Amino acid sequence: MPVENSDLRNEVRHLLAEPELREELNGIWRTPPHGECPVPRLTYRELGRRGLLAPHWPPEYGGRGAGVSAGAAVAEELALHGVPDSARVNTIDNAGTTLLSFGTERQRRRHCPEMAAGRVIFSVLYTEPDAGSDLGGMATRAERVADGWRLTGTKTWNATTADARYSICAARVAGGGDNAYAATALFVVPLDHPAVRIEALPTVNPEPFFTVHLDGVEVDDEALIGSPDAGWSMLTEALGLERTGICFAGRARRWLDQLVRALEARGGGPGGAYELPRLDAEVTAARLLGWRAVADLSDGRLGAAAAAAAKWWNSELAQRVARLAWELLGPQGSPAFPDLMVAVREAPGLTLAAGTSEMQLSTVVTDLLDGGDPWEEPI
Repeated sequence: MPVENSDLRNEVRHLLAEPELREELNGIWRTPPHGECPVPRLTYRELGRRGLLAPHWPPEYGGRGAGVSAGAAVAEELALHGVPDSARVNTIDNAGTTLLSFGTERQRRRHCPEMAAGRVIFSVLYTEPDAGSDLGGMATRAERVADGWRLTGTKTWNATTADARYSICAARVAGGGDNAYAATALFVVPLDHPAVRIEALPTVNPEPFFTVHLDGVEVDDEALIGSPDAGWSMLTEALGLERTGICFAGRARRWLDQLVRALEARGGGPGGAYELPRLDAEVTAARLLGWRAVADLSDGRLGAAAAAAAKWWNSELAQRVARLAWELLGPQGSPAFPDLMVAVREAPGLTLAAGTSEMQLSTVVTDLLDGGDPWEEPI
């Protein structure tokens, strides 16, 4: 059963109901799709001021020391309330987890408190034009220079980059032989560096994406996270919370509830509405699957295949809910479903974020063919 964290959830709900925050959140999706990122800065900072943006982090880094389930509970509440979360996921769940787990104390002290306070946004530079979700095809290189490293390559499909001050960038270093996943390093890269070029990437997604060109970006040794050959394992571990699917399940529930209200408001729906009871049961089951993954992650026993299964199911389900809403309501929409266009535009990307559905299924099948149990082997 899900760990409810009732007091924490109530605190988040009361905060999001405050007039200033409601005003920001109600208008956030009206931002032009290729303009400024819809990062709810006031909301993030108010969450951060109360230690709610990263409640699972230690207090000395801006959290509450409340455990992984607390972080998942906040993530779910934000999804249920329609709060844009790419900036939070990239900053807290991905970049922050990487720094807390593998960074030096100096790196953690420098970046993590500002991240947890909602004052600094990070992006993650992993995906590349010719590599897609398989980072084994990554071409970005990090070469040793006198005072550090020089990074050269191109990253794409990066969210929140225009608002981010730093990024965690994956790059290849010398060595590794024929192993496509060896000799991968992670670096903290300042995005205001003169050798960084950021270009908007037009998509249907309501949160804009960007392509980032690293034209010989030189960083010092302090920018390297952990050892230069351990990037792949660090990257995989940092994706743990995102791959539980909690955020995707939250979206599915919000969108399905709005769809039901919209159909009730107009006195029923056309053929196809019979799917609603089944989808409601599936969304409930998907949430339980996500929370099982959270529990295993908290205990240090979430397997890669189990995480992939949870992420795959929850993201695919959210996409099906959005598709059905469009089929039943059409472009005219409904006042009872204010998120319809957001859902339709965001849903395709859910099965791509944190690894495509195809990559998740490949992970599950590979584990099963090897005789593994998706719920036993830790990442």
